Amino acid sequence: MSRFASQLDDETLRCLVEALDESGQAVSIYDQDDNLRYANKTYQSMFLEGYEGPFTFTEILRHGARNGVGVRIDGGDVEALIARTLPRRRSVPRKSFETDFLDGRWFWMDHTVLPNGWVLTVGADITALKHNEKTLRQAHNAAVLASQTDLLTGLPNRRHILELLDEALVASAASGSNLCVAMMDIDRFKAINDTHGHDAGDAVLRHFASVSREKLGQQGTVGRMGGEEFLLILPGTSLIDAARLIEQVRQGCARGQSWNGEAARSYSFSAGLVEAQIGDDRHTILNRADRALYVAKRQGRNRTKLGLQVGNSPDFLDQ
Repeated sequence: MSRFASQLDDETLRCLVEALDESGQAVSIYDQDDNLRYANKTYQSMFLEGYEGPFTFTEILRHGARNGVGVRIDGGDVEALIARTLPRRRSVPRKSFETDFLDGRWFWMDHTVLPNGWVLTVGADITALKHNEKTLRQAHNAAVLASQTDLLTGLPNRRHILELLDEALVASAASGSNLCVAMMDIDRFKAINDTHGHDAGDAVLRHFASVSREKLGQQGTVGRMGGEEFLLILPGTSLIDAARLIEQVRQGCARGQSWNGEAARSYSFSAGLVEAQIGDDRHTILNRADRALYVAKRQGRNRTKLGLQVGNSPDFLDQ
């Protein structure tokens, strides 16, 4: 290689430097003492605008931190970055990495330690690729969310709320913490649809979802099982506290929801509430909650029945 390099005349070297300047890549060369020996236009625009030296690697980083140019520094501590970087700067002959800049650009950096200890860095702008990557990631996340969400209410759909129940049961068994589960069913929902139309029924379902989210906050999760039936999961909550939360939701529903431009109409729901027992899985706990819900419906609706396991037989109590 040295034989061919020695044949390069000044004009060829000048053309090479011009090509590096116009390439759009960021090219720099530091000597063995980390003094900057060469920087093309792109590199200068990224790190050196308004800077008059000293042109060492560390002082250029400090200049960037003071003036809001150059690489983005996690936590904003340039001295910590220098302390982390210097010991690794010549630890391997070659490495590549991506880094983002304060102006929003991303670069893929190829870092080569030359035999004489000098460092050659060539950076390629990958901002468009990163934006495409972000767009694809956002589209993927949106698709996952859509697959987990009930379109009408915005609540977790049946498949997702059952997955969350499985996770809650595992967490409860591992920690020994309380877990309460309720099946909730809007009363006489068919009559609402038959009398006022399906738009009214949809308005009730959306209102129920909104009230549930508002009253539960971060304490629990409610999902739509299908039709007018919902599943409530309350980790770390006692049976009595869970019943109180359900009552708050009931009061919100009693204030009513308007439909077809009419005055707000109240509606009610029935609930079967149970607490997880040792050895419960989704089928056993949902079976007990369903039976408690059935008793609530049979005894007049608009109430919560607590399903208590006494020996091998369930017992059902009013809230």
